[in-house]
Amino acid sequence: MALDAATAKEMIQKLAEDRATYLDTLSRAHDLLAKTLEASASGKPPPKLTTPELVRRGTEATVEYESINKSSTFSPEDSETDDNESMFVQDTLPKETYDEDGLRKHIQEYNWTTFGRQMLNTVLDNDQLLKRQHIFPYTLGPVEDRSHLSHYSIFDVGNDGAPLEIKRADQRPVSRAQDIWRNIKSINADSDRQRQAVGRITIVREPSPLLFAALHYTMNNHFDVDEMFQMLIEDKTKAFPNRPFSSDHKQQRTFVFTLDFFTIIGDECVPAKWQSSDEEGAIVDSHVPLSRCSSVIALSLIGKPLRQVKNKARRAKQKQGNIYDPFSPWHVLSIQYYADWKHSIDAHNSTKHYVNGPEAFLVTLRAEFRDAHKRLLEVYNRISDLVRMPPNFMFNQTVRDRLLFEDDEFTYSRRYFWAHQSLGIMNEDIQEMCSSYRKSFTDSVWDGSSKIIWPGDETASSRYANWRKRMKDIRIDIENEIHGLEKMAETNNEKMKEIKNLRDNLFSGTSVLESRRSVDQAIITVQQGHNIKLLTLVTIFFLPLTFVTSVYGMTNMNPEDGFVPFGITTALICLPTYGLIGTLNTHKGLKFWRTKMKICLKFFYGIFEAILTFFGYPPSVSADKQDGEPRPLHKRSQSAYEGMAARDNVMGPLASPTAGVRPRLSPADTMEKEKGSLPKLATSQTVKFDNHIAHDHEPKALIQKLQHGDHRRTDSWMNGGAGLEHRSTFIHGTPVSSPTAMQRRETFSPRDAEGGFLSRVWSFGSSRKKVAGKKEKEEV
Repeated sequence: MALDAATAKEMIQKLAEDRATYLDTLSRAHDLLAKTLEASASGKPPPKLTTPELVRRGTEATVEYESINKSSTFSPEDSETDDNESMFVQDTLPKETYDEDGLRKHIQEYNWTTFGRQMLNTVLDNDQLLKRQHIFPYTLGPVEDRSHLSHYSIFDVGNDGAPLEIKRADQRPVSRAQDIWRNIKSINADSDRQRQAVGRITIVREPSPLLFAALHYTMNNHFDVDEMFQMLIEDKTKAFPNRPFSSDHKQQRTFVFTLDFFTIIGDECVPAKWQSSDEEGAIVDSHVPLSRCSSVIALSLIGKPLRQVKNKARRAKQKQGNIYDPFSPWHVLSIQYYADWKHSIDAHNSTKHYVNGPEAFLVTLRAEFRDAHKRLLEVYNRISDLVRMPPNFMFNQTVRDRLLFEDDEFTYSRRYFWAHQSLGIMNEDIQEMCSSYRKSFTDSVWDGSSKIIWPGDETASSRYANWRKRMKDIRIDIENEIHGLEKMAETNNEKMKEIKNLRDNLFSGTSVLESRRSVDQAIITVQQGHNIKLLTLVTIFFLPLTFVTSVYGMTNMNPEDGFVPFGITTALICLPTYGLIGTLNTHKGLKFWRTKMKICLKFFYGIFEAILTFFGYPPSVSADKQDGEPRPLHKRSQSAYEGMAARDNVMGPLASPTAGVRPRLSPADTMEKEKGSLPKLATSQTVKFDNHIAHDHEPKALIQKLQHGDHRRTDSWMNGGAGLEHRSTFIHGTPVSSPTAMQRRETFSPRDAEGGFLSRVWSFGSSRKKVAGKKEKEEV
């Protein structure tokens, strides 16, 4: 039967309503079952069943469904908002189409960054690949670039918020790479299609280098894919929220979050060359092969800016930035590269409804946090199994000894070290993930008060009120995942303490074993010393006998002599030698011979000194000795009080507590007082101090004059407290002073005059002049 346009339109509308109702029913059933499983796992009673309500409309059949309690993340009000299309994004994505020729040209002509070349090294250097008729392989099964192991999930989100997975209309079998390329090369290409996409979710796992190039080609207009490649290669978790003041318009409209952590290498999985991974790669009982894994999730808001904001930074290059509407058309791109088979494929399905791109982005991010928790938990369990005690540890002595004492290959030391350090690095990754999340998603982002990241609070409109209400539920789910990661970090810390104790016990047991071996080695060394000593004694015993026999064995000896001379000679040589060796082998004997040796050396030294003195070459005497004996210390002629009293005879009465303090005299007054009391030098005598030469024909008279007061010291206050002592001397009635410390060294004192003169006499060496100097010294 032929249908007119009005009838067809009415039927299509009714089918759409039935579809929406059916999807809502599935969503409610799914949530109820999830709540029931959660309650059973936590030991709580399952949710109570209330009066059933009819949720299926437009058909004769009815489906009974128990309404969800108030703790559920969905409510009847949510169902009403899901049916209201005004709460969702309504503007569709622009039409885009790409082809293989454009991909070839893009690969050849694009200015790839260092990180891009690192990812596409097998593509950029392969000219034959780009010249093929079909750039992607058509053959099924394993291929050289391992693209047959790639996975993907691509969803088109309509104006009702439901994500529908894209399936090829052509069901003929093709390769995995060709299948991914056909699904990402176009969007909204069919303009006659009634359901146009307002958003797209693209998730690609373990793409080959050629698929990386295809993603760069199709997504580079919306995302900074070069930056995403860099974030995948760098081993660090990062978050780049909307950057409105960036010079790149793509960074202004995108929100990028990357996760980096560890995973266990799966069977037949090969990490990428740009990933840090275990060299061994095989799973054995004594080792856990790990690999760095990373994923990047990005959101791009398409369309014109909502408004502009001013940059308040003082040195900002961009004075204004663009803010984009959260309800504009959007793209969500997730690139995952994990060397395992533990992918989560249920993050998105047709039972969910996303009001805008940020909600789909947060759901994708929540799934990545859940996967990270799952993989890190498995790594923790494998490391715990690796360091856990064997089941027969309590009953087998051999097992206990093997764990307590290290073997020659340091098996357990290496194992404990690797496990401890690996858990520590895992905690660093967890801390980076939690820190990046908390710094990026502040309270202002969740409640809509942020002026840059997804602005718009509940008071903006009913659409924003509905969105913020849904954001609260998503926040609770993500916060639970973050809390689970933080709990895992605490568990890792506890395990690290346990491993440290095992390592310390291993070191203690090994140290005790090594100390016992050292004691055994010391005993062996002592025994070897005794053996060497015995061998030395035997050698020494035969040494004098060998000497005597060698002498009497000469050919010029008289062969007719008897054995009496030989016996006497043997006794005279061997017995003293044996006695000397025997006494030197004891402490008392060694001390006895040391004392006798000193006496002998002193005796021979005296004879040698006498011989040298007889021939006029007496040995020189050091300056600190007098007549071969140490020079006695000079005794003070008077006390300090007596010296001050003697000084008062010239300068006035001594200050006393009763007499009061005597005023100090100036340098001029002091020298004037001394001028009349000091004796004058003879005219024939010339004395120059400081740096000049001193001449005196009668050293004895000069020494006496210096001792009688021609030389005196004055206080340091004469130099203004500089600490320099001037020497004042009167020559022919004229005062002369030494102003500097360097010049003071050249002046004479009674002690310096005598000692310096004698030292000059003795400094002539071992010549005959020493004798004359000695006589002159005696005369002086």
